[in-house]
Amino acid sequence: MPTVELATVLLGAKGFKDNNVNDTFRGQILTSKNETRQAIIKDLNLVQLCNELVAHSLARDVGLPIPDCYLGLARSDVLTATKAPTTPDGSRLVFVSVDVKVPNVTYRWTGSDEAGRKALQDQIVKWGDLGHLYAFDAWVANVDRHPGNLLFGGQNEFWLIDHGHCFTGPEWQANQLDPSVEYRNKLSEWLTHVLTLEQKRQRATEVRKFGADIDGFDATETSKNSRITDLLPLQSVDALKGFLENRTAMVPVHASKALGVPTMV
Repeated sequence: MPTVELATVLLGAKGFKDNNVNDTFRGQILTSKNETRQAIIKDLNLVQLCNELVAHSLARDVGLPIPDCYLGLARSDVLTATKAPTTPDGSRLVFVSVDVKVPNVTYRWTGSDEAGRKALQDQIVKWGDLGHLYAFDAWVANVDRHPGNLLFGGQNEFWLIDHGHCFTGPEWQANQLDPSVEYRNKLSEWLTHVLTLEQKRQRATEVRKFGADIDGFDATETSKNSRITDLLPLQSVDALKGFLENRTAMVPVHASKALGVPTMV
């Protein structure tokens, strides 16, 4: 997995509201390859920034669809940020996600009639990576996978976004990361109930396969490639690394429970 690239935020980014908790902007970035890209730029505190970077690296590792991301450098005269970590020259380190220009599920749902909602629901249920998403969210302790954090453009055009609340939440501390704990999985609250028992069992099979695939996972390269070794204290890096490595055994249990199918079924 390649290291998360650096990028420079260009002048002209505009803030927008879409039920965003943190200040979020649409704008352009200049990559280290001298390419200009349209992007979503988020002003996040250090923990949420690192959550996003690690979740991105992990999703790419396991083949889940997630937009390209960058660690963005935003000068104070280019972008007004208040939460992002500060560099020695007063610039801010912001999270940058390439704008894939695909609506989220909440937007699609509220803009559809009853027939459209039923069709949307059916397409999500049939998505080939749905079981993997349940497993992924159980692994990274994502407590905020609401419909607005899943982009869906039709057919198999799905994208995972907004991972600032992974690893138990947006303000975790090293001594709080317990890999054995069952954390909230919001998929169980808005999606599980529309799956048939057979669909749940099928997804549970995919969950077990996902768990087998990540068994023995070593988070060393993920820590480096996500750049958190440059951002977090060593104690926090080690705690997050240990959390990911030791939690793999719990993924089938927690994800299957979120699916409403005990592991013995």
